[in-house]
Amino acid sequence: MSYRKNEAIPIKPEPDLPIVDCHCHFPDKEPYRKPTHSYESQYEFFFEKHNGQFIISSSSYYDYEYIQNYTESHEKIYLTVGCLKPSDRYGMDVVMKEHPHFMDIVENKTDTYVGIGEFGLDFHHAKTLSIRQEQIEYFQKVIQETKHLNKPYVLHVRNATQRDIDQKNPNHEFNQRDFCNKTIVRIFEEEGIKPEKVMWHCFSGPQDWGPKLAKMGYYISVPSSAYGFNRWRRNIRGVPLDKLLTETDSCFQHPFKMGGFNTPANVKYATAAIAYVNDMEQQEVAEKVLENARKFFGIS
Repeated sequence: MSYRKNEAIPIKPEPDLPIVDCHCHFPDKEPYRKPTHSYESQYEFFFEKHNGQFIISSSSYYDYEYIQNYTESHEKIYLTVGCLKPSDRYGMDVVMKEHPHFMDIVENKTDTYVGIGEFGLDFHHAKTLSIRQEQIEYFQKVIQETKHLNKPYVLHVRNATQRDIDQKNPNHEFNQRDFCNKTIVRIFEEEGIKPEKVMWHCFSGPQDWGPKLAKMGYYISVPSSAYGFNRWRRNIRGVPLDKLLTETDSCFQHPFKMGGFNTPANVKYATAAIAYVNDMEQQEVAEKVLENARKFFGIS
C-alpha cells in the first residue's frame, strides 16, 4: 500500500454486488452541490443497475417531511432523523428553537425512521471554547432525551485539527486531536448507551481510534471517498469486517477528487476500498456489510 495519499486503489468495483448505502442525503432544498441527476433517477440507478438493497437517508428535522414522504413511496429506502448542533453558523438559541420539532418527530413518529442522526461534535465548525462546550452539552442532552427509544445513533464527529485550534486558548484540551472521540465515548458510558447501537458516520480518525472503537463494539462507516483517498483508508486498518458499514454521504465524499456530485450508487467504491485494505474478495465484503447494516438498523 505504497500509493500516494490521494491516489485511487488499483482495483475496480465489481458489478452486481449487494451494496448498501448507510448514509446519504436527499435534501429538500438545493444542496451545496447542484445535483447532476434527479433523486428519482439516482434511486432507479441504485436499485436497478447495481443490485442495491436499500439506502439509509439522513436529514435534519426541517426536511423530514420531504424525506419521509419519499421513503414511504419507495421500496427499500429508510430514514434517519438528525438535528442541528451549536456551531459558528448556528447559535444555541437557534438550535434550542428547533429542538422541540426534532423531539416531536423522534418521540411521536418512531415508526417512520430507523435511527437518530446524524448529530454529534464538530470542532472544525465550532472554533471557540464556548461553542464547543455548548456542542458537548447539547449532544448529551439529546442522548438523555432519546435513549429510552432504543434507536441506533448515527454520529457526525470531527475533531479539531491544527487549523482549528482556538487561538485564544491554544493549550486547551478541546484542541486535542482526539478530544471529540474521547468525549463521546465518555458520554455514552455515562448514559448507558451500548456501543453496538452507535455508527461513526464517515469515520475520520485518528487512525488508532478505528480498532479501538471497534473493540469497544462501535460500528465504523466507510465513505466512498476511501477509494481515492488514503487518509480515509488508513482509518479502517485493523477494524474487523463485522464492525464495518459503507456509505456515500452523497452528495459529498465522491470517490475521486474531481468527481463532482456524489450519488448512492457510488457506495460500491467503499466496498472496493474495504476489500483492498483487508485483502478480501469484494463479494465477501459486500455480503457481510449488508448483514451488518440490517443488524444495526433492525431491517430485515
